[in-house]
Amino acid sequence: MSDNFLTVIILSIALFASYWGVGRISIWAARNEILDIPGERSSHVVATPVGGGVIIVFVTVIGMIITGILMPHWVVSGITPYILGAIVIALIGWMDDLYSVAAFWRFGVQALVALLIMSSVGVISDIGIPGREYINLGWLAYPLTFLWIVGLVNAYNFMDGIDGNAGGIGVVAGIIWALIAFYLNEPYLAMLSMLISASCIGFLRHNWQPASIFMGDSGSTFLGFTFAVLPLLISSVSSDVSIPVVAVLVLAPCIWDATYTFLRRLWRKEPAFTAHRTYLYQRLASAGYPHRLGASIYIVLSLLTGLCGFLYLVVSEIWQLLFLVIGSLLLIAQLVIVRISEYRQKI
Repeated sequence: MSDNFLTVIILSIALFASYWGVGRISIWAARNEILDIPGERSSHVVATPVGGGVIIVFVTVIGMIITGILMPHWVVSGITPYILGAIVIALIGWMDDLYSVAAFWRFGVQALVALLIMSSVGVISDIGIPGREYINLGWLAYPLTFLWIVGLVNAYNFMDGIDGNAGGIGVVAGIIWALIAFYLNEPYLAMLSMLISASCIGFLRHNWQPASIFMGDSGSTFLGFTFAVLPLLISSVSSDVSIPVVAVLVLAPCIWDATYTFLRRLWRKEPAFTAHRTYLYQRLASAGYPHRLGASIYIVLSLLTGLCGFLYLVVSEIWQLLFLVIGSLLLIAQLVIVRISEYRQKI
């Protein structure tokens, strides 16, 4: 069979397996009372099964292993540490879904996995920006890469607060990274990205408002980890120094939401590390917007900033600045949409 035919078969099976698996685990979680109970910080009002994201992990990891066996000429170095790290990240997330693991242990495991990836895959050492060839980070490459991995794992986890949000962003980000990997002629990493999209689509069928199951930490931290490591894997086989900027643009709405909210809480002298519901997308829900609309806004924003990232990679330097400006304007629009919705609620 040709590689393209095998790819279509694997992705089709992945899509079905995700849809079927999430449905089965939803029934299992409900029977075993593995539920997200609504509280004052919740955006839902009905106890809902949690942990559906573990199917995203299972489908993606098994799909990558099968792809590597059937198409060994696609495999890139560093994929084994990624798979091992992803499984560990997902396992600690799954345990948190079941038993509520203390933050110290969760961050500790994430830190160890980040160090594993940095030692085996590499770090972000050069960043290409318009106006100069590139910036060499020197020794700063190590703490910044560590912060990038651990930070994105948790920033993405924070996006799993309304129906369809984390899954929808995962679909879009997977598609954008697939385009990037195809452009750089890295089919194995494109396959990883497409498996993420396929498994998230299957999950979304059960998670779109009204959700019958939530993703949980097992899935959201796995997705954040994957999107953090993908640019490192690509950089290890490509000399393009634009990849770090592209990686930020692909998930810019998530990164901006988490960063803005964190700084806002510090400015207002609110506890930044305790659970809350003041992320921008949650404020949309609090202002009366249905989850499906809030998730749709984030999906569209992620698609637009992701396309800015892809175009930033493929265009000449003079045009790169334009797409950075467009991406920045989209993030301003993200904040403006929330402020307008809150203003309309008040009046």
